[in-house]
Amino acid sequence: MTPDLEAPAAVADLDAYLDAAPRPDCDPVEVGPFTLFVSRSPWPYYARPTVGRRAPITAGDLDALTAACAERGVGLGIEWVHEVHPELAALVTAYGLDLSSHALMRAEAGDVAATAVDGVTLRIVAAGDPALLAGRATADVAFTAGGTDVGPEGAAERDAFLGKLDPALVAHLNDRARRGLTVTAVAEDPEEGVVAAGSYQPMGAYAEIMAVATLPSARRRGLAGALTALLARHAHDEAGVRTVLLSAQDDAVARVYARVGFQQVGTAHAAEPVG
Repeated sequence: MTPDLEAPAAVADLDAYLDAAPRPDCDPVEVGPFTLFVSRSPWPYYARPTVGRRAPITAGDLDALTAACAERGVGLGIEWVHEVHPELAALVTAYGLDLSSHALMRAEAGDVAATAVDGVTLRIVAAGDPALLAGRATADVAFTAGGTDVGPEGAAERDAFLGKLDPALVAHLNDRARRGLTVTAVAEDPEEGVVAAGSYQPMGAYAEIMAVATLPSARRRGLAGALTALLARHAHDEAGVRTVLLSAQDDAVARVYARVGFQQVGTAHAAEPVG
């Protein structure tokens, strides 16, 4: 059966944003039905189905993409919206790739709101601010620990990650902040310093909120929701963004975002070689 690849309007515009977002730091290469984003930065990228393509993707197309990645010395990775290419999830699994799936959520930027959190300061940080790098290290700790439960990892673990940040990545983070490509917010505790962080990437009327993370020792205080609301409000007021989107790591995280105004409109998939 040939799948219906006419994407719902609710996700078609998000798919176009997801195609545009990597381009400032990549060289896009057309490989059959895919656009392969070859990174010019320390951050690795991936391939996506080319926007506007309607024909189903085949195993032969994956063969060609695998060869193109090997030729350019980049890892094979694919990201896409399920509702745009519903045939691809089964195809990549049969091809031997590891598939991960996340709720794709959206909200009107001006409608995202959360309860204030006492005892912390939430602020947007600029290039050169030490909190920008502390926020990156906070995300490293949070995503290494995983989940949403309170845990022992805190400021000491954050500072250990901070001391190991690659200088090239540091330069890249500051460069994107200077160019306005990534806008970062942090939550600071008067004693512990940065305990949560997140960012958004604006492109015209859309922005993706990314890497909202809280140190395990500071979880269950409402920091993720408060930071998400701050990022959405800043995107709306300062960058002219109308719609914000994000991919929730799991159901528990999706519930956090639902409480501040997001609704699931689709599923975001990613695939890469096993191991």
